[in-house]
Amino acid sequence: MQEFLERIAAHFQISPTTVGVEPILHGTQQKRNVCRLKIGTESYLLKQQDITTPVVETGYTPFQIESTVLSTLHRNGCPVPKIIWQSEPDHVLLLTWCGELTLDGLAQNHPTAEIQPILHTILTELCRIETVFSENAMQFKPYIFRFDPNANLRNLLKQGKKTVSYLAHLSGTSMSTSEAARLDTAWAALSRLLQDTPLTLNSLDYQARNITVAEERPFFIDFGSVGWDWPEQRLTQFFNSIGANQAGTNFVSCLNRELIRHYAEWVTTHRQTCSPEDIAARVDGHHLLFYLSVIHRLLKAIARPDTLESRVLLAAWGDAKVRFQQALTLITSNCLSDDADMTDIRQMIATFQNTPVNTYL
Repeated sequence: MQEFLERIAAHFQISPTTVGVEPILHGTQQKRNVCRLKIGTESYLLKQQDITTPVVETGYTPFQIESTVLSTLHRNGCPVPKIIWQSEPDHVLLLTWCGELTLDGLAQNHPTAEIQPILHTILTELCRIETVFSENAMQFKPYIFRFDPNANLRNLLKQGKKTVSYLAHLSGTSMSTSEAARLDTAWAALSRLLQDTPLTLNSLDYQARNITVAEERPFFIDFGSVGWDWPEQRLTQFFNSIGANQAGTNFVSCLNRELIRHYAEWVTTHRQTCSPEDIAARVDGHHLLFYLSVIHRLLKAIARPDTLESRVLLAAWGDAKVRFQQALTLITSNCLSDDADMTDIRQMIATFQNTPVNTYL
C-alpha cells in the first residue's frame, strides 16, 4: 500500500503523508481490495484486483477488462467512475469517488415509494449503459468472459421447479396429480418465455451494492467481468436488495409495475419489437426464479449448517426464518405482471406460505 501511496502522491505532486486512507465497509465486513483515499477535500477510490491472472481466452486480466470498459463507458457519458491513475503491473486503479451509499443500503433504510425518483434514474442509466455496450460490442469482444447464460438459466429453471415441489412436500400438502400437471404446464410456458429472450452485453456482477448514489446521482461501479446474459435477470438482481452482513435487514424488492412499464417502453423503442406484457412477464419470471433460488439456498444452509458455505450465508443473512418468510412473501405478493402462467405459479406457491416455519426450519 505504501508504494502505491507514494506513486499516487507523485501523480498529484504532494507528500505521501498528506494522503488519508480509510477502509470501506459492506455492512460489518471490510472490503479487502478497495479503500478510500482522501487528498485535501477530495476523495478517491483505490481498487486492486484480487485476480491477477487472465480470465478470458484472449489473455486479458480483470484489471485490463475493467480499465477498458470504464474508459469506454465514461467517454460515452455513462455514470461510471473516471480513471484518475492506474498501474497495470500492480492491477491497481485510482477512480473518482462515487459515494459510499449503495442502492442496497438505500433500499434497506427507505420505503421503496420514497426512493422512486432515484430508481427511475437508475433504470434510465442502466438502459444507457446497455446501449453503449451494444454500440461497442466489437471493441469489447476480446474482453468477454466465457459464461453460458443458457445453461445457467436451465439450471435455475430446473432448481426453481424442484423448490416449488419441495415447498409443497414440506407444507404437508403434496401436490395432487392434477396440481402437478398444472405446474408442469405453467412452468413449461415460463421456460419458453425466458429462454426466447435476446441476450445483452453488460457487466456480469450485477447486484444492488454495485450501484452507488451520490448527490441524487447513481453510478455503476464494478466492471471487472463482462459478458452476455439475460437483461431482465440483470434488472432483477440490480433492483433487489439483500442487506447482507447488516443487523436487522431483510430482502427488499425495488421492482414495481411502474418501473417495469418504464423499462418496457425503452425496450420496445430501442431494442426489439415485442409486447410490453411479454417484457413485464419476463421480469416477473426472473424475479420468481431469483427468490426461489434464495429459498433453495436457505433450505440447503439449514439442512447442512456446518459447511463453510452455509456458515457464511447464515452469518450474512441473519435470522433464516425471517428471511425465508420474506422471500416467500416477495414471490406471492409482488405481482409484476398479469401473465396467466406466472399468476398460476404464484397462486400455487401461496398455498404453502401459511405453513408454520418451524415445520422445516
